[in-house]
Amino acid sequence: MGWGFRLFAAAALLGGCDVANAPYPLGDIAGNVFYSSFSERPKHLDPVSSYSVNETPWTYATYEPLLHYHYLKRPYTLEGLTATDVPIPRYLDKDGQALPEDAPTEQIATSIYTIKLRPGIRYQPHPSLARNAAGQFLYHDLKPEQIAGKHSVLDFPLDRAATSTRVATAADYAYQIKRLASPWVPTPSPIYNLFNQYIVGLKELGDRLKAEHAAALKDRNPRDLYLPWKDLRNEPLSGVQALDDTTLQIQVIGKYPQFKYWLAMSFIVPIPWEADRFYVQRGMADNSLNINNWPVGTGAFMLTEQSANRYVLKRNPNFRDARYPSDGMPGDAEHGWLADAGKRLPLLDQIVFNLEKEREPAEAKLMQGYYDTPDLSRIDIGFSLLKEQMDNTGRSQTLRDHKLQLVPANEPTCWYIGFNMLDPVVGMGDTPEQQIRNRKLRQAMSIATDWEEYYAVFFDTYGPSETAMGPVPPGLFGYRAGQAGINPITHIWKDGRAVRRPLDDAKRLMIDAGYADGRDVKTGKPLLIFYDSNGVGPAYQARLNWQVKQLAKLGIQTEVRASDYNRFQERMRKGNEQIYFWGWSADFPDPENFLFLLTTSQGKVKYDGENASNYANPEYDELYVKMRALPDGPERQKAIDRMLSIVREDAPWSFGIFPGSVGIYQQWVHNAKPTQVIQDRSKYLRVDGPLRAQKVTEWNKPKVWPLGLALLALGILLWPALRLYQRREAANARTTRIAVASGRMS
Repeated sequence: MGWGFRLFAAAALLGGCDVANAPYPLGDIAGNVFYSSFSERPKHLDPVSSYSVNETPWTYATYEPLLHYHYLKRPYTLEGLTATDVPIPRYLDKDGQALPEDAPTEQIATSIYTIKLRPGIRYQPHPSLARNAAGQFLYHDLKPEQIAGKHSVLDFPLDRAATSTRVATAADYAYQIKRLASPWVPTPSPIYNLFNQYIVGLKELGDRLKAEHAAALKDRNPRDLYLPWKDLRNEPLSGVQALDDTTLQIQVIGKYPQFKYWLAMSFIVPIPWEADRFYVQRGMADNSLNINNWPVGTGAFMLTEQSANRYVLKRNPNFRDARYPSDGMPGDAEHGWLADAGKRLPLLDQIVFNLEKEREPAEAKLMQGYYDTPDLSRIDIGFSLLKEQMDNTGRSQTLRDHKLQLVPANEPTCWYIGFNMLDPVVGMGDTPEQQIRNRKLRQAMSIATDWEEYYAVFFDTYGPSETAMGPVPPGLFGYRAGQAGINPITHIWKDGRAVRRPLDDAKRLMIDAGYADGRDVKTGKPLLIFYDSNGVGPAYQARLNWQVKQLAKLGIQTEVRASDYNRFQERMRKGNEQIYFWGWSADFPDPENFLFLLTTSQGKVKYDGENASNYANPEYDELYVKMRALPDGPERQKAIDRMLSIVREDAPWSFGIFPGSVGIYQQWVHNAKPTQVIQDRSKYLRVDGPLRAQKVTEWNKPKVWPLGLALLALGILLWPALRLYQRREAANARTTRIAVASGRMS
């Protein structure tokens, strides 16, 4: 066989490859599997502790709250999920007498929610629930040596003859609510100090359990903090009762209309006591076997694989008969959101998440068709691709050819820079003089931080982003647009629009604060501010550089302390930050869900709550208590207006932006309706696997002509040497034949 033919055959063989460097088998790509990515591992999958957006793809897929939001209806509409319907509270006065629905708020001592559960809802298969034919638990009394070597719940075989599930009952919801108050849970609940203000008896339970836990640890070896299981079933909680297997009753202090929204969150889900009993065994924690890593719920999916780089959710074989909605908003049919009406959920068999620490590789793999959406937990990262599609950039034609679905959405979300009010430089201060000085410094930094430039640069105005004038975003009651809604500390109204105050105003505040030109007038030293942010990579670095530039306008030096999200959260929990960048997405569509972020009782350091700035203002707290019980109307608006005035003056946040959102989905993804409020949306998604396989093959064919050209060039270069070698070999052969013929060879 000639050399030229061999080179041609090699090039042809390479050209026969279908997909270059595909991360999944082509058969899986053609299957009923959804592919996405994550930038950091979820830290908490225990519904007691989980309260971060990056954990929601797992928590809301594996657990089911009592209520949820209709997937298609807007405004957001609550409806029953595991509950048969949205409960209507009954009101009692201080003597336990019934009150009418329209009773004045001050007369209502207790609100009683009686919740009926759907019968027959079963847990996913799980070893904590496994029993043998005699009804005995298979894995509740293991020795450490029996646990050694096991790192997954799948390492505990489930006997086909045994049962590995049971029906969820009202007692399981009561058990989970008790877990919110329990120090036996590895990570404290971030919402406990809010819930104990509402649920009757929860604070008393928490205080009692805390004292008991401390006493149990008192005489223990400090090197061995292991404690046996605490059976919360035996702990009384007066405000939560399982009246029977399908009836749960919750008593709420006073009147709190927003409590119904909390029933749609993963804090109140059924948790079997058997799971706590299973995971508390000695040796489990050593192998990371706990509910934070391996949840057990009644949701549409179950976690079957996890590692530092990959998570897999598979269809829960015990999931109840739930159906895709058959009603929605006008236009839903035209968008295709009703095409699967009446079909049994979930529509997917499996969801695969792969680690992508930086956004650029995730976007590149999206363009190759290997991700159906870049990050299932986020809908605020699509602006760069939307801009490229609309402009004449290098990838614009490719984006159009790939028919990516880029769907703008306006979600109740805020991003801000917060000041740690416990810090001596930017915080509240200990003396009246220091309080005034520090407040003026915060105000000056808020003016200098040009958020209009921020979203123009990083969002390029493609979407409904706008500057935040307070914590309440548009779309919620209490938000005011136009001149009535501006923050007078940072903006003025000019020519019919809000204009940021000139930098000179900020510099005058710096002088009043004792930092003329960015130097402490008492010491002469430059002012150094430590800035904590989460996220790494080029995309984040550009934003960090932008923030440094903002404060440099006032002569302030900034030292950035960037870290991954889990380390950032830990630093915030301990109060080790000075200023920080963070955001909040609505759990429910009510202003209370944003205004509570600045209440004293939610202080991150003291109460392990969600007030990351550790801000405290008694007047604000008093107005908050009044506001949360009021119906939407003039009186509630008046209370919110005053609350906003207080925090604008105190400036615990540099109110940043209300970011626009853009959901990014491949053309073969169906039923993807962008929303941050609805977290259980994965069960509604559907993919056209064969179309994906076709496009992945089409978009990733290897370009072999450069290799073929290189091989041809190599052949041309080697041809003279090859001919010389062939001539030499031929000459040697002739010499050998002559020698043999003349008898000179033996």
